[in-house]
Amino acid sequence: MSLVVVSCGEPQRVLESGTMRTNGQVGDVVLRNVVVEAPPEHAWRPGDDATVRLTLLSRADRPEALVGVRTDAATRVEMWADRDCDGVSEPVDRIHVPAEGVVNEPGSVHAAYHLRIVGFTREVLAGTTVPLTFAFEGVGETTLDAMVEATGDGDVLPPLTCGSPSTSGPPTSEESPTSPSRPALTLSGRVQAGVEPGCLVLSTDRGQFLLLGADPEVVRAGAEVVVEGVARPDQMTTCQQGTPFTVLEARPVPTNR
Repeated sequence: MSLVVVSCGEPQRVLESGTMRTNGQVGDVVLRNVVVEAPPEHAWRPGDDATVRLTLLSRADRPEALVGVRTDAATRVEMWADRDCDGVSEPVDRIHVPAEGVVNEPGSVHAAYHLRIVGFTREVLAGTTVPLTFAFEGVGETTLDAMVEATGDGDVLPPLTCGSPSTSGPPTSEESPTSPSRPALTLSGRVQAGVEPGCLVLSTDRGQFLLLGADPEVVRAGAEVVVEGVARPDQMTTCQQGTPFTVLEARPVPTNR
């Protein structure tokens, strides 16, 4: 299978809870909060393995799939998933990204995916970066410098969670967030930190909504925003508050001058 390299500029790095994480985009797929777990003793040594967490967001109207990840800093990179939602992950050959949906967003039913860097071939210090090349089935590939968690900074990677096992397979047309019975909505209000780490809730005159897949540079605790997306009241979450809401677009509330 041939892949076209798509250049989308330099990846962004965002500060979240004291940890630098990496963002990037290829085609209509956005990679957010890519981070390598902290080494136990300030550095990953040759032969060590490490977990990588990330969020994948598709803005396309058709499903996409991550079909491979590689790095020059290790023997290989594996993709893992808890496909049976039983707390046991296993290697997979692809990670499905639903149309206009998210993977690994806090509270998402697709949240039990992660990467595994296997066999570092050189020393990698905490607080530095690891180059990771992500290959997608339809949109091509992109390389990001993933930040390595700083040892002892207090920001622990969240546990893997998943929703109904019936949603762990390839996405179907029924998983598309928009449909005649599930129309797009526009909401505005102030973003609040949820009761669970990594969760953001929007308080509106229609109630509270759990924001999934939002741009962290726009949607953050304390910000007043306008979001367009789709409510998913039947979606299982770990955030314990608000109606799940897949964000397709987000912008700050205009300021009158």
